[in-house]
Amino acid sequence: LGMDGIVISKVSKQYFDVKGNPFLALNQVSFEWRQGENLAVIGESGSGKSTLARLIIGLEKPTSGNIQINGEDIARWKFHRWRQERRRIQAVFQDASGTMDPAYSVYHNVEEALRNLSELNAKERRTRIDELMTLTHMSPKLLQVPVRQLSGGEQRRLSLLRALSLHPSYLILDEVTSGLDLISADAVLSVLEKYHTQYGCAYLLITHDKQNAYRIADRILEMQKGEITKIGHRKQC
Repeated sequence: LGMDGIVISKVSKQYFDVKGNPFLALNQVSFEWRQGENLAVIGESGSGKSTLARLIIGLEKPTSGNIQINGEDIARWKFHRWRQERRRIQAVFQDASGTMDPAYSVYHNVEEALRNLSELNAKERRTRIDELMTLTHMSPKLLQVPVRQLSGGEQRRLSLLRALSLHPSYLILDEVTSGLDLISADAVLSVLEKYHTQYGCAYLLITHDKQNAYRIADRILEMQKGEITKIGHRKQC
């Protein structure tokens, strides 16, 4: 592997249960995630999928092993550096509400990310948001609505829209379709497919839904009890 990409090397993450006993949420996990490549991580609840997401996005640090982005160990990155990297690597978690201010409008929430993390001026921000509203099939009227008035599915699509607005190179999607009805889930996956074709963004799709995994991903990593047990490849039609 060249310098381009994310390399996870022998990563373990230890937590403690309520009684103070240590347990491994991740155990010696290794894989590469290349630029432009869509990966899926599938497994039951508690298999370590979300822990992996939190480590790659820098919310937590591995107990042992390391994660490198383009050859640099991310455990060394300070807050300021992570802030710069947020343009390149984004994550959308299952509980979308935590990342947005519920009292403010949809527009304010999306624009704030662009204001903080991009060089775009007000007019360019407006253009990009309008493009993404079209891509995600969200009504422009929603832009003026406070986030707290949105349905769960709309909030999920909004947090996706906000992450995509930064044109990241890598996007981690943690159970983004879970709890959505089939039409909403299909809409989210269609957006991801279109966006990937247009911009080449690489996805790491964390899911327990094999069908979604095979629809989006080039490679599928199966996890059980904190370990990768199997790697599958989508057969090219």
